[in-house]
Amino acid sequence: MERGRILLRRVDTLAGKPLVALAGLAHRGVRLFRPPRPAAREARRIGVVCLGAIGDLLLVTALLSGLRRELPEATIEVITSRANAACVPLLPEGVASASFPVTDIRGMLSYVRAARYDICIDAGQWMRLSALIGAFSGAGCVVGFATPGQQRHYAFDHAVPHRRDWHEKDNFLALGRVLFPDLQGEPAIRVPEAPSAACPVLPDKKVVFCHMWPAGLHSHLKEWPAEHWAGLALALAGAGYTAAFTGGPLDAPATAAFLERHVPAAYREKGLVRSVAGTMSLPDLAWHLRRAEAVVSVNTGVMHLAALAGAPTVALNGPTDPRRWGPVGVKTCALLPEKGRSAYLNLGFEYGDAREAVLRHLPVTAVLAALAAFGVERSRA
Repeated sequence: MERGRILLRRVDTLAGKPLVALAGLAHRGVRLFRPPRPAAREARRIGVVCLGAIGDLLLVTALLSGLRRELPEATIEVITSRANAACVPLLPEGVASASFPVTDIRGMLSYVRAARYDICIDAGQWMRLSALIGAFSGAGCVVGFATPGQQRHYAFDHAVPHRRDWHEKDNFLALGRVLFPDLQGEPAIRVPEAPSAACPVLPDKKVVFCHMWPAGLHSHLKEWPAEHWAGLALALAGAGYTAAFTGGPLDAPATAAFLERHVPAAYREKGLVRSVAGTMSLPDLAWHLRRAEAVVSVNTGVMHLAALAGAPTVALNGPTDPRRWGPVGVKTCALLPEKGRSAYLNLGFEYGDAREAVLRHLPVTAVLAALAAFGVERSRA
């Protein structure tokens, strides 16, 4: 995963900070010789740079929908990374996209300069690379976050305070409100009306999806113990549900090993506990999630996908703060461990020295109780 590569993060920090400062000076110098910027409402081409993970892009849809309401005739385009490009088909109607590896700096710069955006909005919270893309985009107006301690705001015409006491969807909306004060929007995705031909078939009813695998730096500290997942799966199977474990292609071997080690063969052979990791695209997964009885997930992109697809979603939050990154939807429940240090991550890397796999303090009974509140029956055994 691009976000979790420590070397890339170090290069971004060490080289990115001075480069952003220089880019900001160059950006302001060019402004002296250009005609005045047109009003925001006259913009015809808007670029939004979102090089973060899947969850970032799903929450950025609040900004995209708000911009579409404000500028119904404008072209809106999102620049994504390899880490979140898979959810591009879920973006709101009429939003274009272009995807690049984060290492393809030359390709991104060439593309955004050729696009000739009137407005370029950088949705990155800490990455200096995306700030540089904005600074050198050639856009008439560049907007981005002034995140404390990240030294990336020099690149922007409008530097918007990034607040840790707001949910991230509200931070993303603030990027648009600096130009359009009345901008409103909620995260929204386009769930396909039918699955693709390659989508695996699952039971029509009583399916509960389980997502074990978090992403990002020190992702193992965001995991719920395997024994807890096994206890949940067996409880669901005992009540007549199918527990379907999701994940990407890279998660498939670990998911299969988990089931082999922790779930009795009888449950696996009957299909009551199964893996669908690596077997479907994100649009196909969204189609299944919309029809699920419920979804249980650690705090990661699939959690956001489930909530936005309309599934009853139980989010397992360890170090991640649900007030900042919790699921957004009408049927969601965010759980925290009963003890230990939790809910302290802001940008995703503030672990400090006291690192603890704190989700071990969230019992299976708490998750079953949350599912029961959504109508998932408990086993009578």
